[in-house]
Amino acid sequence: MPDAPEGNPQRSPDSRIPWSELLLRLFREDVLAFPCGGRRKVIAFINERAVIERILGHLGLPATGPPIAPAHLPAHSQSSQWQDAVPELQQSLR
Repeated sequence: MPDAPEGNPQRSPDSRIPWSELLLRLFREDVLAFPCGGRRKVIAFINERAVIERILGHLGLPATGPPIAPAHLPAHSQSSQWQDAVPELQQSLR
C-alpha cells in the first residue's frame, strides 16, 4: 500500500472517520478551520439534554428548535397528479 500524504494519516479500513472529515467530504467545508488560518479543537461533546439547556439558557439562547410547519400540497396540485416530463424532453431533443 502506498504511503499516505503527510496531512492524511493512513487508517485501518474498519476504523471510524471523524465527523469533521465527513463534513469536509460532504460539504467541502473544513469545520475546524478558523478564517485567520488557525484550527479549532473539540474539547468536549455534550449530549445530555439538561446540561445543554442550562448552557443555552445561561447564554440567553433558545433551548428549542424553530417551529416546524405542517407539510401540505400547494392548492393547484391537489387535482393534478405528478406528471412525467420525459416525453416533452424527448420531443425537445429531436
